[in-house]
Amino acid sequence: MAASMDSLKDKILKKLEHLPENAQQEVLDFLQFLEWRKENRQESQLSVVNEESDAGWLETDLSNLGSYEPYDWQPGELDKGLPVKYVPGMGVVIVEE
Repeated sequence: MAASMDSLKDKILKKLEHLPENAQQEVLDFLQFLEWRKENRQESQLSVVNEESDAGWLETDLSNLGSYEPYDWQPGELDKGLPVKYVPGMGVVIVEE
């Protein structure tokens, strides 16, 4: 098994050597995302929406929403956010510009 892993690592390193620096940065960003996802897997599984929580939201009484004061947005508070896209199997990711 170790030999096949080494050859896979060699293939990856060989391809990395031929990538331009900006593409190498994308690979590094993706590897950091994979590490982050592994570390946060438990929390992300807790945030998965299931049918029970969907039903709970649908049955929530929202009749008192009108009793709250409207929020006063301050200048600059609604600045443009980062572009995102949904990647199957990964979820929502930030699109590099």
